[in-house]
Amino acid sequence: MSRTTALNIILATIVAGLLVTFVFLEVTEEGATPTTTTTTTTTTTVPETTTTTTTTTTTTTTTTVPPTTAVPTTTAVPTERFFVGILVVNGTSAGERLQPVIDRLSDRGYFDVRGVVGAAQAQETTIYYIEPYLGEAQVVATDLGYELGDIAILPAAEAPPVSGIGGAKVIVYLGPGALPEPPPITEPPPAEPAPEG
Repeated sequence: MSRTTALNIILATIVAGLLVTFVFLEVTEEGATPTTTTTTTTTTTVPETTTTTTTTTTTTTTTTVPPTTAVPTTTAVPTERFFVGILVVNGTSAGERLQPVIDRLSDRGYFDVRGVVGAAQAQETTIYYIEPYLGEAQVVATDLGYELGDIAILPAAEAPPVSGIGGAKVIVYLGPGALPEPPPITEPPPAEPAPEG
Protein backbone atom coordinates (compact mmCIF):
# COMPACT_ATOMS: atom_id res chain seq x y z
CA MET A 1 0.00 0.00 0.00
CA SER A 2 1.48 3.37 -0.98
CA ARG A 3 1.79 6.34 1.31
CA THR A 4 -0.78 8.31 -0.76
CA THR A 5 -3.35 5.53 -0.48
CA ALA A 6 -2.83 5.33 3.29
CA LEU A 7 -3.25 9.10 3.64
CA ASN A 8 -6.41 9.03 1.52
CA ILE A 9 -7.89 6.30 3.72
CA ILE A 10 -7.03 8.24 6.88
CA LEU A 11 -8.54 11.46 5.49
CA ALA A 12 -11.68 9.64 4.34
CA THR A 13 -12.07 8.16 7.83
CA ILE A 14 -11.71 11.59 9.44
CA VAL A 15 -14.23 13.18 7.06
CA ALA A 16 -16.69 10.34 7.65
CA GLY A 17 -16.26 10.75 11.41
CA LEU A 18 -16.93 14.48 11.17
CA LEU A 19 -20.04 13.90 9.07
CA VAL A 20 -21.38 11.34 11.54
CA THR A 21 -20.68 13.76 14.42
CA PHE A 22 -22.43 16.61 12.60
CA VAL A 23 -25.51 14.49 11.85
CA PHE A 24 -25.57 13.24 15.45
CA LEU A 25 -25.45 16.82 16.79
CA GLU A 26 -28.21 17.96 14.42
CA VAL A 27 -30.45 15.05 15.40
CA THR A 28 -29.92 15.56 19.13
CA GLU A 29 -30.67 19.31 18.87
CA GLU A 30 -34.02 18.62 17.18
CA GLY A 31 -35.29 16.19 19.83
CA ALA A 32 -37.50 17.78 22.51
CA THR A 33 -37.33 14.99 25.07
CA PRO A 34 -34.41 14.27 27.38
CA THR A 35 -32.32 11.33 26.22
CA THR A 36 -29.61 9.26 27.82
CA THR A 37 -27.05 7.38 25.75
CA THR A 38 -24.62 4.88 27.23
CA THR A 39 -21.79 3.46 25.17
CA THR A 40 -19.49 0.72 26.40
CA THR A 41 -16.44 -0.34 24.44
CA THR A 42 -14.25 -3.25 25.45
CA THR A 43 -10.99 -3.95 23.68
CA THR A 44 -8.91 -7.00 24.51
CA THR A 45 -5.43 -7.59 23.14
CA VAL A 46 -3.89 -11.00 23.79
CA PRO A 47 -0.18 -11.33 23.13
CA GLU A 48 1.52 -14.56 24.17
CA THR A 49 1.89 -13.68 27.87
CA THR A 50 0.07 -10.36 28.50
CA THR A 51 -3.63 -9.41 28.59
CA THR A 52 -4.83 -5.79 28.46
CA THR A 53 -8.46 -4.80 28.93
CA THR A 54 -9.76 -1.27 28.43
CA THR A 55 -13.34 -0.29 29.27
CA THR A 56 -14.77 3.10 28.35
CA THR A 57 -18.22 4.26 29.46
CA THR A 58 -19.74 7.52 28.20
CA THR A 59 -23.06 8.89 29.41
CA THR A 60 -24.65 11.86 27.65
CA THR A 61 -27.84 13.57 28.76
CA THR A 62 -29.46 16.17 26.52
CA THR A 63 -32.43 18.26 27.59
CA THR A 64 -34.14 20.67 25.21
CA VAL A 65 -36.20 23.49 26.68
CA PRO A 66 -38.80 25.15 24.43
CA PRO A 67 -38.05 28.84 23.73
CA THR A 68 -40.00 31.56 25.50
CA THR A 69 -41.51 34.56 23.76
CA ALA A 70 -40.92 37.13 26.51
CA VAL A 71 -37.89 39.36 26.11
CA PRO A 72 -35.73 38.95 29.20
CA THR A 73 -34.25 41.92 30.96
CA THR A 74 -30.51 42.16 30.83
CA THR A 75 -27.96 42.71 33.55
CA ALA A 76 -25.07 42.99 31.11
CA VAL A 77 -23.41 46.38 30.91
CA PRO A 78 -24.19 47.89 27.50
CA THR A 79 -21.38 48.68 25.10
CA GLU A 80 -20.31 52.32 24.82
CA ARG A 81 -22.57 54.19 22.39
CA PHE A 82 -19.64 54.94 20.07
CA PHE A 83 -19.23 51.22 19.29
CA VAL A 84 -22.93 50.36 18.70
CA GLY A 85 -24.00 50.42 15.05
CA ILE A 86 -27.60 51.52 14.49
CA LEU A 87 -29.78 51.19 11.40
CA VAL A 88 -32.77 53.54 11.29
CA VAL A 89 -35.53 52.30 8.96
CA ASN A 90 -38.36 54.53 7.75
CA GLY A 91 -41.38 52.22 7.90
CA THR A 92 -43.84 54.93 6.88
CA SER A 93 -44.80 56.67 3.66
CA ALA A 94 -43.91 60.06 5.19
CA GLY A 95 -40.63 61.53 4.00
CA GLU A 96 -38.07 63.32 6.13
CA ARG A 97 -38.36 60.83 9.00
CA LEU A 98 -34.81 59.48 8.94
CA GLN A 99 -32.56 62.50 9.34
CA PRO A 100 -34.03 63.86 12.63
CA VAL A 101 -33.67 60.43 14.24
CA ILE A 102 -30.14 59.95 12.86
CA ASP A 103 -29.19 63.41 14.16
CA ARG A 104 -30.69 62.71 17.58
CA LEU A 105 -28.71 59.47 17.94
CA SER A 106 -25.50 61.02 16.59
CA ASP A 107 -25.82 63.88 19.10
CA ARG A 108 -25.97 61.28 21.87
CA GLY A 109 -22.63 59.75 20.88
CA TYR A 110 -23.47 57.03 18.37
CA PHE A 111 -20.94 56.96 15.54
CA ASP A 112 -22.29 54.35 13.08
CA VAL A 113 -25.89 55.48 12.44
CA ARG A 114 -27.35 54.84 8.97
CA GLY A 115 -30.81 55.26 7.52
CA VAL A 116 -32.76 53.31 4.89
CA VAL A 117 -36.33 53.22 3.65
CA GLY A 118 -38.13 50.07 4.73
CA ALA A 119 -39.96 47.79 2.33
CA ALA A 120 -42.72 47.06 4.87
CA GLN A 121 -45.02 49.63 6.50
CA ALA A 122 -44.77 49.69 10.30
CA GLN A 123 -47.83 50.10 12.51
CA GLU A 124 -45.70 51.53 15.34
CA THR A 125 -42.07 52.33 16.06
CA THR A 126 -40.24 49.19 17.19
CA ILE A 127 -36.64 48.56 18.16
CA TYR A 128 -34.99 45.29 17.14
CA TYR A 129 -31.65 44.00 18.40
CA ILE A 130 -29.09 41.49 17.23
CA GLU A 131 -28.29 38.94 19.98
CA PRO A 132 -26.84 39.67 22.60
CA TYR A 133 -27.37 43.45 22.33
CA LEU A 134 -30.62 43.80 24.33
CA GLY A 135 -29.01 46.23 26.79
CA GLU A 136 -27.81 48.44 23.94
CA ALA A 137 -31.31 48.44 22.40
CA GLN A 138 -32.75 49.55 25.74
CA VAL A 139 -30.25 52.43 25.90
CA VAL A 140 -31.20 53.46 22.34
CA ALA A 141 -34.89 53.47 23.35
CA THR A 142 -34.22 55.78 26.29
CA ASP A 143 -31.94 57.99 24.15
CA LEU A 144 -34.87 58.41 21.73
CA GLY A 145 -37.09 59.48 24.65
CA TYR A 146 -39.07 56.28 25.23
CA GLU A 147 -39.76 54.67 28.57
CA LEU A 148 -38.83 50.97 28.34
CA GLY A 149 -42.44 49.85 28.76
CA ASP A 150 -43.71 52.20 26.04
CA ILE A 151 -41.90 50.68 23.04
CA ALA A 152 -41.51 47.12 21.79
CA ILE A 153 -37.90 45.87 21.89
CA LEU A 154 -37.68 42.56 20.03
CA PRO A 155 -35.00 40.21 18.66
CA ALA A 156 -33.97 40.98 15.07
CA ALA A 157 -35.33 37.60 13.98
CA GLU A 158 -38.83 39.11 14.36
CA ALA A 159 -38.03 42.21 12.23
CA PRO A 160 -39.45 42.73 8.75
CA PRO A 161 -36.90 42.15 5.98
CA VAL A 162 -34.37 44.99 5.98
CA SER A 163 -31.47 45.58 3.63
CA GLY A 164 -28.20 47.16 4.68
CA ILE A 165 -27.95 45.85 8.23
CA GLY A 166 -24.16 45.43 7.92
CA GLY A 167 -22.57 45.94 11.33
CA ALA A 168 -25.69 47.34 13.00
CA LYS A 169 -26.51 45.84 16.38
CA VAL A 170 -29.76 47.77 16.85
CA ILE A 171 -32.50 48.50 14.27
CA VAL A 172 -34.95 51.35 14.91
CA TYR A 173 -37.96 50.67 12.66
CA LEU A 174 -39.95 53.91 12.55
CA GLY A 175 -43.73 53.79 12.53
CA PRO A 176 -46.22 56.65 12.21
CA GLY A 177 -46.34 59.39 14.83
CA ALA A 178 -43.79 61.68 16.39
CA LEU A 179 -41.04 60.48 18.69
CA PRO A 180 -41.22 61.54 22.33
CA GLU A 181 -39.02 64.33 23.63
CA PRO A 182 -35.56 62.96 24.37
CA PRO A 183 -33.95 63.40 27.76
CA PRO A 184 -31.43 66.25 27.98
CA ILE A 185 -27.89 65.48 26.93
CA THR A 186 -25.68 65.47 29.99
CA GLU A 187 -21.97 65.97 29.91
CA PRO A 188 -19.85 63.48 31.83
CA PRO A 189 -18.47 64.82 35.11
CA PRO A 190 -14.98 66.33 34.85
CA ALA A 191 -12.09 64.07 35.69
CA GLU A 192 -10.66 64.51 39.14
CA PRO A 193 -7.16 66.00 39.19
CA ALA A 194 -4.37 63.63 40.06
CA PRO A 195 -3.16 64.00 43.67
CA GLU A 196 0.07 65.90 43.99
CA GLY A 197 2.83 64.25 45.78
